[in-house]
Formats: sequence, C-alpha cells, structure tokens
Amino acid sequence: MITLALALAASLALSDTPAPGSLLGQSQALRAETRMLAAEGDWAGAAEANAAALALQPGHFGLLTNAVALAANGGDLDGALDALDALIQAGFSLDLAAARGLEAALQEHAPSRLAALRERMAQNLVPVGRAERYLSVPLPDALVETFAVDIDAERLYLGAVADASIYAVRLDDPRNPERLAGPEDGMGSVYGMALDGRNRILYAATARTALTPEGLPGERETALIAFDLFTGEISERHTIAGAGRFSDVVVQDGIVYASDSVEGRIYTLTAPRNVLEIYAEDSRFASLQGLAVAQGALWVVDYATGLWRIDPVSREASRVEVLEGSLIGFDGLTIDSYGELYGVRNGVQPHGVFHIALDAWGQQATVRPVLTGHPDFDEPTTARVSDGRLFVLANAQWELFPEDGSPPQRERRDPVILFMPVP
Repeated sequence: MITLALALAASLALSDTPAPGSLLGQSQALRAETRMLAAEGDWAGAAEANAAALALQPGHFGLLTNAVALAANGGDLDGALDALDALIQAGFSLDLAAARGLEAALQEHAPSRLAALRERMAQNLVPVGRAERYLSVPLPDALVETFAVDIDAERLYLGAVADASIYAVRLDDPRNPERLAGPEDGMGSVYGMALDGRNRILYAATARTALTPEGLPGERETALIAFDLFTGEISERHTIAGAGRFSDVVVQDGIVYASDSVEGRIYTLTAPRNVLEIYAEDSRFASLQGLAVAQGALWVVDYATGLWRIDPVSREASRVEVLEGSLIGFDGLTIDSYGELYGVRNGVQPHGVFHIALDAWGQQATVRPVLTGHPDFDEPTTARVSDGRLFVLANAQWELFPEDGSPPQRERRDPVILFMPVP
C-alpha cells in the first residue's frame, strides 16, 4: 500500500485560524472528512472530499499532494499521474521517494510519462531571476516584517514585530538605523507600512500580539499609526471598533487602505485627519494580507484562498481564477508603474516574487515566478516597486521567533533587502 502520511501532513502547511464562514473554515472541515474516510479505506470518498476542499483553495500544495496519494491508494494510477500533472502546473514539485511505494508504482505503470513529469518538477525548482543586495541592517532580533521606500529622501523605513518599532535607514549608512518610534510611544508590533509621499506621512499598521513587548507604558492596540516625517513624531492614531489585526496598508493618491487578517475587512482613511471606515468585508475571507490599487480597483491577497478584486462601486469582492500557477500562500502585494501586480509567496517552495498577470477583465490570472531560489531568501514577506526597481524583504525568519519566548533553533540573520529591475 502507498502511504498517505506525507500528503495529510502537507495539507495543513498553509492553514491559518479560520474566520466563521470563511472558505478556509469550510476547507478544513472537508480535510477532516478526507482524513476520516481515508482512515476507513474509502479512497473514492476521501478523494471526493479532497477535491471539494481544493475547489475552495485552488492551487493549495497540500491538497494537490493529497489528490496524488488518494488516487494512487485507490488504485487509479492514471488519476495519480493527472493529479501530479496538476501539482506541477501549479508550479510545485513533489518528493516522490518520500511517499513509500508511490514512486515504484508510477514507474512500473507509466515510465515515460513519469520521466516527463520528473523533468517538469525539476524545472519548477530551478532558481528564476537575478537580484542584488540593496542593503543589510543590523537588526537580527527585531523581526522585520515590512518596509517602505522613500526614494526622494534616500531612505528605507523598516517595521518590526518583535520590538514594535519603526526604523529609518539611510542608504549611505545602512549599518546605523535610526529608531523613529517604539513601544514607549504606544507602538504595537508593525505588520504593514506605506508611505504617503504627498503628505509626507508614514503609515504603520500595528497590533498587540504574543511577540509584542510588554511592561511599557502606552496603548498598543490594533491601530493605524501616522508618523509625520516633517515633525518626526506620531501625529495620529487611527482605530476602529471591532478591528482584529491590521496586516498591511497601502496609499494611493492620499487615500489609505488597511487589511484586517482576523476580521476579514478592509478599512479606508480618505484624508490624514479623517476617521477609519470599513471599505469592504466578506465572510469568505480568511487571512487578508497585501493590498494594491490597480486597474481602477483594489486588490487584496488572502493567504489561504488567493487573490480578490474589490469592485470600486459596489465594494463587493470577487475571487480571481488562476489559469496557471497558484495564489495560495501569498503575503505581500505591489504594482509597477503600468499597474502590473507582483506578489510575494512564502510557506511553500519555491517561495519568492511572482508576476500575477491579469486578463483584461481582472477575472483570471496567470502566475509566474520572477525571483525564486535566491540565497538570501529565508521567508520573504514584502515587495515594493519604486524608481523602476522591485525591492523585496528577503528574510523575515518568523520560525526563529517562538511565541513562548524560547530561544531560536539557529542564529538569526540581519534583515536583507534585495532589488532588481522591474521585469
């Protein structure tokens, strides 16, 4: 018999705490059904439940892996090869040797087809694109999650989770970051940042989490912090009732949008001294992350379910269908000067930066890598486009910051920002 252990473990790799009614919550219920039916030897029923979960999370690596193993365990080796083909089409690779008996069964059944699939899997793991180090900052214990580029001032701004701080980094002196604000100023952990160049305001999406420093004065609740770059001080603290945790922020023409990864909402701030309002919300959302304004609409990536378009008139959300590649596991989102979308994927290999090519109606997308396999990659999270260049935070290193305060399993590295010409 072909073991199913590999697939069932992988199916949970990109899970997050689901919001009630979210697509992720429905998918997790179907995964539980898949495990139950597989344990009973009902391979056809398990495959059907897994396919239903995959329809809710198209391109999910673990569910694609399940499809391979379930078909093989059910004796459908052609179906297993078809499922492997779909996994490869999504841009992934599978260690066949790790699933006992699977490799041998497929080799005996269809050696020529398996050889062709092996070649495509190997190609999916070949590094793509070239990027250079822009700077490295000596803040290994800060857990830098996000950044903003200020080309006019020749600075980068870094947002940190573990020490709840904002840093300014001069391009001519990156080894001496200046701390602009921290917990003593009421800062929470920083998950997203965006620069409003028109008003010279740096917005930071902050929240109190298990990693947020305690024992210091000031409120550190979920808030959108406005840091005035003219005065060098926090000018506004925008909060809204019922907020969960802000995860990213973007500014377009002075209008600010912030995503809420817990409550499945997007908020807007129409002017620096206005109040936050709910721009859009949807019960299907599970873990909203990066935002971008392009093609007359707002776009947001959900880590668990893919890319969503928010209609500018109705403010209703519609999920983008993926024609090739996968949009599961995307964290950051940015656009170039032509309105082309680029996203950062982590949590599954290959991680890196991907071009999300939309059709003319914004309903379908083709996802292709533009930067993968870089030696500095260690959980990339955020990308920004500025001055004709694409910048990416290469190594957030979340696994080295245990929430229980235990020491990391290996030495933390300095945060690294890479850059490359916009593809």
